[in-house]
Amino acid sequence: MEKIQKKSILREWTEAILIAVTLAFVIRTVLFGLYTVPSGSAEPTILVGDKIWGNKMIYFFQKPKRGEFVIFDNPEVVIDKSNSLQRFWQKYIGISIPLFGLRAGPENVVKRVIAIPGDTVEGRVEDGNPVIYLNGKKLDEPYINPYPLIRVQRTKGFINSDYFMHDLLGLRYMIDPNLHVCTYDPNKSFDEQPYYKLNQDNVVRNSMTGWFMLIPPHTPTEKDTFGPMTIPQGKYWLMGDSRNNSRDSRWWGLLDESQIHGRASFVILSIDTSESFWIYDLIKHPINFWTKHIRWNRFLKGLGQYYGRPDLEKQ
Repeated sequence: MEKIQKKSILREWTEAILIAVTLAFVIRTVLFGLYTVPSGSAEPTILVGDKIWGNKMIYFFQKPKRGEFVIFDNPEVVIDKSNSLQRFWQKYIGISIPLFGLRAGPENVVKRVIAIPGDTVEGRVEDGNPVIYLNGKKLDEPYINPYPLIRVQRTKGFINSDYFMHDLLGLRYMIDPNLHVCTYDPNKSFDEQPYYKLNQDNVVRNSMTGWFMLIPPHTPTEKDTFGPMTIPQGKYWLMGDSRNNSRDSRWWGLLDESQIHGRASFVILSIDTSESFWIYDLIKHPINFWTKHIRWNRFLKGLGQYYGRPDLEKQ
């Protein structure tokens, strides 16, 4: 009897774990997802370090609309469809395990919908500024980042090194002194910046002039001139709010509807960090982490059209 009881307990625990894992997988796949923003392509509406709530159910009942932020698979990463195991692993797990021949999946990206199926979209440069024409009319885009971008050096992990190390599981770099570009308000001091905690020590200067390396807003590139093109069914034209720092449809073209996970609804929490795991920042800055790194004012904020632009939110 004792052996039977032990086996029964083990079986119960196994069944409970399998049910919990299955439910978690279904909920994360079908109902909602939590996404950490790793880049500043949607600044200042969405910042690096924001944890975004993604509504995956919404597009079962309606199509993406213009102006919405959608979360999708990076279309520049190709999923191997010739092998069912590889396809499943890349799509739902995403961690690279070279030892077993399992590739990394596409990272999640968030951009704003500019044009939907049936729309005609065109990019022009007028008076030195890139503009979008939608269905023959110039698109009013007050949500575009009006600030310059400043180059900063942010070291990840605990060691400041010019080299980086990637672990065998394909996780993010543990030692990675990357060069980042951040939204910068030139009318405010470093201590008063509204979006990122900056200081003069990590801001990159031009070696010849000594000036901070700023990228002015609305700097046109050859990618800003495109179309006109009519968006076919099942496709979308997406762009980031920080146009100088966004790799979007101007680079990889139209996004297929099947790659969209859901709508970015609101910010769950926000931490001013470039770390893959925020615990690193907590260890390195145990006091400042709570007062300067956590953006308390962004918790549970909806991603409205003008969110992140205090000068426009009241309109």
